[in-house]
Amino acid sequence: MLAGEGLSTPRARGVRGAVQALLVAHRSCVGERTRLLNQLQALHTTAPLALRERIGEGNGKQLERRIAAMHAGACGPVEERVVFAVLRDLARRSRALGAETRRYKRELAAMIGVLDPTLLAEPGVGPISAAKLIACDPARFKHEAAFARCNGTAPLPASSGKTVRHRLSRGGDRQVNNAIHTIALSRSVHHAESRAYLARRVSEGKTEREAMRALKRHLSRRLYKRLTQCP
Repeated sequence: MLAGEGLSTPRARGVRGAVQALLVAHRSCVGERTRLLNQLQALHTTAPLALRERIGEGNGKQLERRIAAMHAGACGPVEERVVFAVLRDLARRSRALGAETRRYKRELAAMIGVLDPTLLAEPGVGPISAAKLIACDPARFKHEAAFARCNGTAPLPASSGKTVRHRLSRGGDRQVNNAIHTIALSRSVHHAESRAYLARRVSEGKTEREAMRALKRHLSRRLYKRLTQCP
């Protein structure tokens, strides 16, 4: 440590620290809301038949919207009244968390506009993925290969016998890895250039999974250049 060798460069603070804090809050809201929606569906499944028929079928978000708009009956069996009251409380808490999630997303988009006004114009890059990339601070890495090792897109040898293959790293910053994975999935559907890249890799003999890994590595290289060139 005293020699100054092998030390990593810390992430930049300031607005990037604020982005990181908003990401933690957003991730917490999403996780808590998912848990509430799962509870809502589970309780709806075991609710009395008359109450289930009154509410109707649907996924968690549909049940949340429907139950939050319903009024409790003045009379009825005690089990039905109590179960409906609990369902309505869960639905209202879930809707409140949904509103908080959207607010955090708007704040992140505003901060990204301050740091890099054109990043959201990149195909497949949304506010959450952009915030994860910015919070990582790719400019602290000496080259794009170091950034690839950090975000888990650097290929690692995984050969066995006569089979020569590579796999992606399972280490590094998993939030940045998730951002690149999300961007790759979006581009594989909505971006013509990425679809052509995947088709070319498959025509070269790679499997679709290997072609997607190659696309992630290509995106990591492209995003590193894009993010480090921005002032």
